[in-house]
Amino acid sequence: MLSMEKLLKPLVESEAFQGLLAAAGPRTAQADPAGHAYVAVGLATAADSPVLLLAPGPKEAERLAAGARAFLGEDDVALFPAWEALPVEGISPGADIAARRAEAAHRARQATGQFVLVAPVVAALQRLVPALGDHDPLTLEPGTEVAPDALAGQLTDLGYERTDLVAHRGEFAVRGGLLDLFPGTA
Repeated sequence: MLSMEKLLKPLVESEAFQGLLAAAGPRTAQADPAGHAYVAVGLATAADSPVLLLAPGPKEAERLAAGARAFLGEDDVALFPAWEALPVEGISPGADIAARRAEAAHRARQATGQFVLVAPVVAALQRLVPALGDHDPLTLEPGTEVAPDALAGQLTDLGYERTDLVAHRGEFAVRGGLLDLFPGTA
């Protein structure tokens, strides 16, 4: 059985690809749509460096991310989604999109070696908060004891909304010693 990694070797060793790697300055490449993920993964592997893969729209970005994951696995590929609405529309972005963008930005900032960040063109054009992805995500593990009020303060600082009853992503509730949480990425 042929592994997906072995399929990268002919690409990486090709004369055209080696010319791309040898080029000075920023490297850009274009492939037929079916080969976009393949070329991006090949570039990330050969350069042992993060690569930004742009897609025309969100559906195409999801397909490209899935294609890149087939080669690199879940840990070395992130999808950076676009906001659902334009800033002039006056609509707040959804908590799930904000959380997914923060998670993807964090993973891209922490990336060393081969990594592919996939984004629709619109997401790449939208302004970013300079600190997006700077902070480590809050991790809760079984057996760890944290005072509910201290945890509530951390969640509020991260942008979670405190409610009486949790029903949506990005919300949490504290009832006695119990904390109910709906993560933005879940």
